[in-house]
Formats: sequence, structure tokens, C-alpha cells
Amino acid sequence: MPPLGPSTILLGLGLAMAGEPADDALAALVAGDYAESSRLHVEAVNGGAVSGDIYYNLGVSLYRQDAIPEAILAWRRAAVLAPRDGDIVMNLSYARRRTQDRIEAPALDSWMFWRSSFSFSEQGWAAALFLSALGALGVVWRLRPEAPVGIPALLVGVPALALCVSTAAELSALDDRPGAVVLAAELPARSEGAGGVVLFTLHAGAEVTVRERVGGQALIALPDDRVGWVPLDALGLVDPRLPFPTPPASEAG
Repeated sequence: MPPLGPSTILLGLGLAMAGEPADDALAALVAGDYAESSRLHVEAVNGGAVSGDIYYNLGVSLYRQDAIPEAILAWRRAAVLAPRDGDIVMNLSYARRRTQDRIEAPALDSWMFWRSSFSFSEQGWAAALFLSALGALGVVWRLRPEAPVGIPALLVGVPALALCVSTAAELSALDDRPGAVVLAAELPARSEGAGGVVLFTLHAGAEVTVRERVGGQALIALPDDRVGWVPLDALGLVDPRLPFPTPPASEAG
């Protein structure tokens, strides 16, 4: 079954994409004007209309233009915001098969197992709700010291603490060690900066982790623990809060 067929695209008709240029971007996508759809979707997200739906549709538009690394980046960002969306997972799988290196993001290894199923905003809202409940129990205890609130407070307080820690961990990963997608056709990773020895070469669509950023250079790491320095502008960072790179010019459609 081919990816991104008509039924997949038409799912976008039900997405909540209010306002300009998001409405025009969706209309261009449905009409098959993928270059215009990509341009307008990028304009939307760079203007602050950030959502999993918009990044998903941007990925569809880019994939239809054979802009595979940019499509992977869009869907990786969509997955940060909507990690349980099966369409995103499926389309990422199709796109990754079209990359040369087939290097994917490493699986999340953490005792906070729920991080792979809930976005950082969902975790943050859940933490706020548990903290509110904990605060309400505190008020009850102040008003009625004899009330048996110890066990309920424990049952509410432990998830609240865990969710606060996981939310902070998500934001720290996006800020300090974000995932990234190679956008350059060919990217040599060097031992140090632009003048170092070439350690290995990556190609468009490879997925890496950025461990450090110094000036215009980034220290990247692969799932097999190889590391090397590359130009930062050759990467697209997975953080959905950042501006999306300008899509490549294409006559595909």
C-alpha cells in the first residue's frame, strides 16, 4: 500500500487548522499544489501556529515533492507534539526506507516509560492537575486536620512529582540534546570543527542527536555512539518550537 494516498491526505479535511495561512495551506494540499502547501505550512508554523496536525500536513506536502529529509523532520516534530498518532509513525517508516543511511532516532531509554506516549505539554498539564489535587488535599487538611488525607496525598503526590520530572526532562532534551535530521545531500563528520579529519559521512535523512553546539558547529552522535562535528546549518533540529527550514525548490507535484 503506497504511503500518503488520497485517503491519508483527505484526513486533513477534519483537522483543526484555524486562520491564515493554515487554511490556505490545507486547501493547497488538498488541491495537489504541494509546493505552495509546503510554503504556506512553513509560514504557518514559523508564525506560531505550531501543532502536530500542521507539521503532519507539512510532511505530506514535502514527501510529495520528494523532499525526504525535510518530510522526516516535519514528521519528527509532529511526533513530539502527537506521539500516539499512528499515521505519523507509519509515514516516518516509509520515508526512512528512502534514505541512504537508514539511521533512525534511538529508542527512548528511561524509567519514565510514559514519555514515549505523551507529549511534553500533555505531561505538563497532567502534572498541573495532580499538583492542583495535591493542593486541594492540603486545604482540606488545614481545614480539617483529622481528615485522612495522608494516603490520597501520597497517591497524588508521587505521580505529580514524576510528571514534573519527566516534563523537565523532555524540555531539557529539546534544549540541550535535541534530535536532528541531516538536510544536506552529503555531510562529512569531522574530528574537530571544519578543519578536522573526516570520521564518517552521512547523507540526507539520517537522524542524529546533537550533543553540543559551538558557534556554527554541532557535535552529533549516532545510535552506535560514533560522534563528530558538522556544520549546524546542515541539520534540521527536531524541536517544534524552532523555525522550520525553507523547503527546497521543486517542480514535483
